Amino acid sequence: MDKDRIKIYLIISLGFILFSSSILGAQDSKFRGTIKDENGNPIPNGKIILTLIARNYSFDFKTNKKGKFYRRGIEPGEYMLVVEVEGYKPFKQQIYIRVGQEYKMDIVMAKSVSVEEVKNSEAKNKFDQGVQFYQQGKFDEAIEAFEDVTINKPDFAEGYYNLGMAYLRQGDPDRAIEVIDKAIELKPDFIEAYFGIGQAYIDKGDEEQATEIFKKAVAINPSDAKIYVNLGALYFSTNRDDLAMEAFLKAMELDPSLPHTYYQLGLLYYKKQEIDESIESFEKYLELAPQAPDAESIKAIIEELRKKRDSIS
Repeated sequence: MDKDRIKIYLIISLGFILFSSSILGAQDSKFRGTIKDENGNPIPNGKIILTLIARNYSFDFKTNKKGKFYRRGIEPGEYMLVVEVEGYKPFKQQIYIRVGQEYKMDIVMAKSVSVEEVKNSEAKNKFDQGVQFYQQGKFDEAIEAFEDVTINKPDFAEGYYNLGMAYLRQGDPDRAIEVIDKAIELKPDFIEAYFGIGQAYIDKGDEEQATEIFKKAVAINPSDAKIYVNLGALYFSTNRDDLAMEAFLKAMELDPSLPHTYYQLGLLYYKKQEIDESIESFEKYLELAPQAPDAESIKAIIEELRKKRDSIS
């Protein structure tokens, strides 16, 4: 081979090398970006899966500590992009990477909803439905809704309490006591539950047991005036007037703005024939609760007491 032919061959070869390099450079597509959560925090170690749809060929890579990713040498074409991060909903999107393109993408991952969160959501919806049915006097429907609540959230004391109260309003105090007991087991300081069980025993005619329930409630929360009012009313109904007076006065000391305390004191003073004290108590009751359903009846009692007082004097 003479020198001229060698020179031509080298020029052709060099040209081929340069041409090949330009082809490879054009095909050197890149994919870069970041993966963050909904608060803008980077997500490290996120798994990115690219599947070339035409050939069903997949490969994967991960984000670095700063949530960034970069991959070069990607074959141009249409891809299915999937991002998988534990604790987040999978991200899925179809993308097209062109020849020689650096495709940039910032991906935001949404937190996945756990089974527990789904149950909580279902329980809340059922609980709200149960409350609406209860307020509408639809106690069968309320019971069904609250039972669903206790199935989805067996540790939700308020679900058992409301279920028990629905049974109570339906006229089943025994079942109410059984269910509300579960609420107290889960939440021993659940004062409203003690009120519910106390009322259930009253409905059963077991005032002694009801009294014991309210005494337990007093021990748990001795600063709750409403408990003393209920306890006093039970003492009053069983002719333990001294204990009733003590309970009512304690309630008044704890919360002087509680109307029902004065109503009960009015009844107790009336029974004891302490007319002035009875009038004063009933008047205070009306002052605090002027729109009470029994306001007119109390006004009539006050008028009767005044006439009686006047006749005596």
